[in-house]
Amino acid sequence: MLLLFLTRFFLLITLSQPQQKILIQELKTELEQTEDTARKVELYCELSKAHKSINPKTTIAYGNKAVDLAQKAGDDKLLAQAYNETGSGHYLLGDIDKAVQFYYKALRIREKLGDPSDLSASYNNIGNVYADQKNHKEALPLYKKSLSLATTAQDTLRMSSALSNIGGVYLDQGKYDLALVYYREALPIQEKLNDKQGILISLINIGDAFNGKNDYQTALSYFNRAHQIANDLGSQHDEVYVLRGKAESYLKAGKFEKALDNALASLELAKSYEGKYVIRENAAILDRIYAAMGNYEMAHYYLTLHNTYNDSLQNERAADRIAQERVKYETAQKDKENLLLRAEQELNLRKLEQRSIVQYFTVALLLLVCAVAYVFFRGRQHQSRINKLLTQKNELIMHKNQALNQHQKALTEQAQQLNIQKEKLTQLNTIKDKLFSVIAHDLRGPLVALKGLLHVMAMGKVPADKQEGLFNSLVKGQQNVLWMLDNLFDWARAQMEGFEADPKPLPLRELVDENIRLLQPVASSKEVVLDNRIDPSLTGCADKEMIRLVLRNLISNGIKFCKAGDTVTLSARLQGDHVLVLVKDTGIGMTQEVQQKLFGGGSFSSRGTANEKGSGLGLALCKDFVEHNGGAIWVESAPGMGSTFMFTLPCSVKNEEKEDDTPPTPEKEEKAAEQLQLA
Repeated sequence: MLLLFLTRFFLLITLSQPQQKILIQELKTELEQTEDTARKVELYCELSKAHKSINPKTTIAYGNKAVDLAQKAGDDKLLAQAYNETGSGHYLLGDIDKAVQFYYKALRIREKLGDPSDLSASYNNIGNVYADQKNHKEALPLYKKSLSLATTAQDTLRMSSALSNIGGVYLDQGKYDLALVYYREALPIQEKLNDKQGILISLINIGDAFNGKNDYQTALSYFNRAHQIANDLGSQHDEVYVLRGKAESYLKAGKFEKALDNALASLELAKSYEGKYVIRENAAILDRIYAAMGNYEMAHYYLTLHNTYNDSLQNERAADRIAQERVKYETAQKDKENLLLRAEQELNLRKLEQRSIVQYFTVALLLLVCAVAYVFFRGRQHQSRINKLLTQKNELIMHKNQALNQHQKALTEQAQQLNIQKEKLTQLNTIKDKLFSVIAHDLRGPLVALKGLLHVMAMGKVPADKQEGLFNSLVKGQQNVLWMLDNLFDWARAQMEGFEADPKPLPLRELVDENIRLLQPVASSKEVVLDNRIDPSLTGCADKEMIRLVLRNLISNGIKFCKAGDTVTLSARLQGDHVLVLVKDTGIGMTQEVQQKLFGGGSFSSRGTANEKGSGLGLALCKDFVEHNGGAIWVESAPGMGSTFMFTLPCSVKNEEKEDDTPPTPEKEEKAAEQLQLA
């Protein structure tokens, strides 16, 4: 695992890059104008500090100037500060020997002066050196002493540095939960101080801790936040750590190409300012990435690079690491044939599994086709009966024409019956044409898509990492086709045979919960939240099956036009002798022109936010069912503001005191409470 120890030593609240450039220019201008020696030392120290996140070499240059001038002025406090800033520059470049020399020079002076805040900074910096050498036994007491001194001085900035560095020790020891405790204690302090540099480093450290816990998704979220701050600050040094952390996350996730891109970018930035430590660590992760990809030559190259820089920092470990990598490379070459055989065996097993899955889905598809064929057969059978009846009536009319004068009254009555039957036949033909149109266009499309997915899988051309997504697409497509068939059958039955409502007391919340459980997988796939706010004691009086279909269509419609992060909220309230039910979504909304088409006589459908398509019958069926239960349905919406579908149902028990004698009217729901995301 990559270790990131904080590079904050004695930093004031960091400004954004444009402000920092302005500050640097102001410091240079004042330096040219001032004649006060002590003030010049302070300005050189400030310039050294301001360049830490930009160029550590410049930090060293200004630090050396501050040291020379402070020695001439004989000011011990300023001299200690100059030593500290110069040591920080050497540490950032990975020159540990020089960094230690300057840190101890600053510490000896500060121990004489006795300032707890300055002593806290020195103990923190020396602790970093021990931590860099993996000497946790020495580093941890120094960090804790730094924290104690900073607490005594009430220096919150140095407190956050010490807390973060203590977390770094536990991170390196693999105690990730304990490390997170200290990091999360430091982060609020840095945010309160608006310490951008501190916030950035805490986010990187938290990301590394989650990498250690193998929670790479959470780790990536912290690294992405850190990356944005690093770009805002223009800190190449910190961006090196961010990119390396992201590379570690992608490596754990098995996304080797992304891991490689981030690791190479981190290495290039590290080379730009010749940071020995960060170049060494980047070479190490590139070794691991290439090894995971099976490119052992490149892995050996970066391991060699890692050991080259490690020689200058820890010479005694370089030869053993190179020898180990060579053995690993040679062993991998010898085992290559065995690995290929194992891979081929696994591939054959996966093909067998795929064939079994294809067989299951083929059976399901055949059953679906049989159901559709049955619908066609019933429709044709019904049409044949009607045509036969019409033929019989025509023959009867022809026979009775011979007695037209004697039976004029009877013939008139028969003609009226014939007209009625003709109207019914015309209506049924219209329904039949519409039914065939929906099946031909809206139902055939999803079935063809399902067939195409099954064909691709049957050919065995689907990579293993793509199979789960295709399976989810198959399940989702199958569910959409089933819901479309339900709507289609209910609509056809209502149009052909008529229907009657069977109103009974209806527990609304329970019915909504049933539909939410049914639609939750679809909502989860689009990252849409379903929220049931209906009072359990609230009941209406309606046909349960009809209202179940109404709720399912309205909730499904809300999910269809929502994006990731949106919410579909269901609520209800008493309004006079009716119950008003509201299905509100925070989706894309609709224009007034679209609203006028929703509940018209014809079918109307538009594609959802994920390109979903419906039959156009759902809302028309909702209108029929609500009205047959003695209620009304309408919609309120605006583009970009979401939509609220409302319908009323009679109360099962009328209230003694009615809130309003007038018919129910649309009302706007209260705005949902804002959801806060915790880091």
